[in-house]
Amino acid sequence: MNEYHDSPERQKPAIPDAFDYCALTNDLLFHMVFSQNMKALRSLLSALLGMPESDIQSIDVLNPMQYNASIDTKVTVLDLKLHLNADEFILIELQVRRFEHWTNRTMVYACRQIDEQSRGSQFQYDSLQPVVQIAIMDHTLFPDHKRFYAKYQLRDVEGYRYSDKLSFYVLDLTAASAATAEERTQGLVEWARAFTAQNWEEVQSIENAGVREATKTMEVIMSKPSERQLLWDRRMAQLDYESQMSSARKQGLAEGRAEGRAEGRAEGRAEGRKDNMLANVRSLMKTLSLTKEQAMDALNLSEEDRQALADRL
Repeated sequence: MNEYHDSPERQKPAIPDAFDYCALTNDLLFHMVFSQNMKALRSLLSALLGMPESDIQSIDVLNPMQYNASIDTKVTVLDLKLHLNADEFILIELQVRRFEHWTNRTMVYACRQIDEQSRGSQFQYDSLQPVVQIAIMDHTLFPDHKRFYAKYQLRDVEGYRYSDKLSFYVLDLTAASAATAEERTQGLVEWARAFTAQNWEEVQSIENAGVREATKTMEVIMSKPSERQLLWDRRMAQLDYESQMSSARKQGLAEGRAEGRAEGRAEGRAEGRKDNMLANVRSLMKTLSLTKEQAMDALNLSEEDRQALADRL
């Protein structure tokens, strides 16, 4: 799920003639393709879950969308929420930029799906269905634990499984070269290539039946002016957000350094660093009307730094 905001300078930009290809890392295109083409979705799920396509009996898309002019391309979008074979929930999300508290965020979303199951009047604990949260990322989640495809479950410190009802999978698109032989066999590398392809020639060169199905749907979508406009608006919203955050960081850091030097040097390097961070956060809150949490997210502050500043904001 990603959130973007309007840019005061750019409202509904015109589509350039050169915009004839959109990468699958555009989360709106991702949702369009895999909610419309069940063959492509079945193939992708087979690769991500490591199960034969023949074992996939049914796929229900629980968050369908209407792709028309009324859709707001700058609001929160959960990429794909699926019910597989009527006995397992799959949440697939693209994450194209770093998010400071990503693991906490995915815990909240996945546990929300666990909780939703318990709301029915006929619920019994033995009927709880597994929830798998899958993140497709174009960066490494844990730099000290780089893996192409990592799977996390609830286990004790000795590795004994506590429950199989909650799992988290992370596909790192930047680490395809580290894929195991098994991951290559199940098609994950081919799908990673499909997500990172930057033009039609690249994506059409991939020898994978599921990717070919996805490509056919991409071509149909890109042939429709109204949907091309939506995708372009989404792309511009992403760029606007990144540009805004980059400018905010530069401005906040510059102002924060000046204020921090004036207030913090006499108290030593450690205290001076805290003063600098505090000044940076305050500057972003003031110049962009951000909350303290949003300002700290923009500066990518660690949890330790956030706690250090909590009593001073």
